[in-house]
Amino acid sequence: MNVAKNFQELRAGLSVESKAASEAEQRRLAEEIQVPVMIPGSLPHPTARLVEEAGAEFDRENVSDEEALRELWERFPKNSRVAHILLKVVVLNELYKTRVRAIDLKPLASHIAGLGIDGLLACGSPDAADLIMRCPAVTSQYFSFASKYCSWHNPAAYPIYDAYVDDCLWWYRMHDGFTTYRRDSYDYPEFLRIVTAFRNHYGLSSFTFKQLDKFL
Repeated sequence: MNVAKNFQELRAGLSVESKAASEAEQRRLAEEIQVPVMIPGSLPHPTARLVEEAGAEFDRENVSDEEALRELWERFPKNSRVAHILLKVVVLNELYKTRVRAIDLKPLASHIAGLGIDGLLACGSPDAADLIMRCPAVTSQYFSFASKYCSWHNPAAYPIYDAYVDDCLWWYRMHDGFTTYRRDSYDYPEFLRIVTAFRNHYGLSSFTFKQLDKFL
């Protein structure tokens, strides 16, 4: 069982209080992500064996989803034509549950087409994710979507953000102190630093961000 599934059990029955006191918190609220104040229970110490087992389990359970996304990205690797980007946005939103509202799908695709971010994605710049989030045509900042969209273009450079990853990283930060950060105010470059610190602290540098994503 991977860490995300453990967290589903740990979060059961948990009463959550959130407030929009910062831009980052508003972003999480816009994505309908609830942030727990304290998580009961415990998570396993991250090891190479657990990462490998979680990866194998993920691959078994998501064969068709991953294949569909892989083939879509191979067919439309660039980000200049709105129609091609819209296909990727719609399918990724559905299969990876990124919670982009239906009304925001087309504006978001048009926004990405106008960014000219292929060079940033190719070199793994974290700025690409922040640029995707800052879409003036929508009212929400889709942090999770931006991280997953970038990850499918360059999985070695972009770790994936979602509510479970946020919960898990915070739990390990509170219990093991693998790094320090403010949970309510980080952008994508800071998230990248946090995940990198997690990987280094637990001796998992031989694993890619994609492999860590499957564990978390």
